[in-house]
Amino acid sequence: MQLIQVFVIGVALSVTAGCLRAGAEPEAESMGLPAAAGGLPAPPPASQGTPVAPPPDLGTALGVANGSKGPSAPTLPASPGAVARVDPATENLPVVPLAIPPPQADGIIYLTGTDGKPRATTIMPDLQDHLKSFIEEARSPIAAIVVADVHTGNILAMAQGRAPSEWGGRTHTALHAGFPAASVFKTVVTTAAFEVANLNDERKFGLNGGCAHVRQTGEWLKDREITRDSAMSLRRAFGHSCNGFFAKIGVNQLGLGIITNFARRYGWETGVPADFHMDHSPFLPPSATNSSTYSVGRFAAGFGRVGMSAAHAAYIMLAIANKGEPVPLRLFRTTPLPAAAPARERIYSSATATHMLEILDASVKGGTASFAYRHGKYRKLRDLVGGKTGTLTGSSPAGLTSWFAGIAPLYAPEVVVASVVILEDHWHIKGPSLAAEGFWSYFNLKANAPETVPTASLLPLGKRGDKTAR
Repeated sequence: MQLIQVFVIGVALSVTAGCLRAGAEPEAESMGLPAAAGGLPAPPPASQGTPVAPPPDLGTALGVANGSKGPSAPTLPASPGAVARVDPATENLPVVPLAIPPPQADGIIYLTGTDGKPRATTIMPDLQDHLKSFIEEARSPIAAIVVADVHTGNILAMAQGRAPSEWGGRTHTALHAGFPAASVFKTVVTTAAFEVANLNDERKFGLNGGCAHVRQTGEWLKDREITRDSAMSLRRAFGHSCNGFFAKIGVNQLGLGIITNFARRYGWETGVPADFHMDHSPFLPPSATNSSTYSVGRFAAGFGRVGMSAAHAAYIMLAIANKGEPVPLRLFRTTPLPAAAPARERIYSSATATHMLEILDASVKGGTASFAYRHGKYRKLRDLVGGKTGTLTGSSPAGLTSWFAGIAPLYAPEVVVASVVILEDHWHIKGPSLAAEGFWSYFNLKANAPETVPTASLLPLGKRGDKTAR
């Protein structure tokens, strides 16, 4: 593929062993944001290629999101301290309450629609209750987890820890867009690297300056001979969340415009399509007219002023799992199911989506999420789960934000999980740990109580006999 806006590739760098410790995310800096076992699938078969398809026009691909008339950018607040909020009345979309109520006598969880009447949701009560209890047993930190079906976008669970009213949240924690996106944003940069720069994820570069920091002195841009100690590939950098590497490819191979374009494809500025109200995730990229190499490098590494909710992170994984075809988040059974795959526009090629699926396991197998899948029942998930971690100190709410957003099984995607946890003085779980429980609970429930995970019960009311709609 022809490169767009490609600068001279002078990549050279120096890896420090400390930043590559398994399970250690080298990015715990403070970043101000705009406010705001059974049932496990069989081992994966050998990888097969997917034909390359050209990405569609961005506006056509994204279409209407959350009731807007097109992918126009929202007005973001000028000062750090407030999430870009959208008036639900203008969208005519239901607002998710601060707490999800328990199921009714018929076993269904209902939420109030815009007409004031109860609407049946796609949430699985058993999964929802289990994950809620799991978070409570971990001392109820500020935390949230979203579990969604790959094919339909159905939200199967949306659980949270400490009540939003106790930490200043104005939405359900899973919809709070003020969490820093942190290194989950590297997913955007990696997608662009595959789609535009046509990078081979095993190609070795010489890393200079280490992984942990992107310093203003610019050592991460300097060339260095590729040696055993300095060699770094995109796959290894993704798995270990190497900031210096992503800063460099963001500057040398992509550029600010391309990264911003791909962020929009994933829902920043344009909005995440859903059948319920979601605030726009904060997005303040460096200025296109006077940004420095340093600011663009930090932006590409995940240190930018970019926010994200757990629901937004789940949407990103849905796009990857569906080979670059965006699937709206669906919380209500009466909402029409998404169009069949051939009728959906891609936001990037299926070949790029295949590359993304293949690189996601780098975080779980020896990377920053490996600690969560190393022992006990979660070890059985190591060959099934892939995703991206993120760790960054935020201010809304204050604390060290720990992320994991992922997909399983990677070779035949079925479910996505996105989790976020604020680590305080005495923390008990991290984002990857909560996500691991989410994946395990889903597959365990499916194996031992299959009647609670029926396809038919998640279809629109009145179509329970049609099992082909999924």
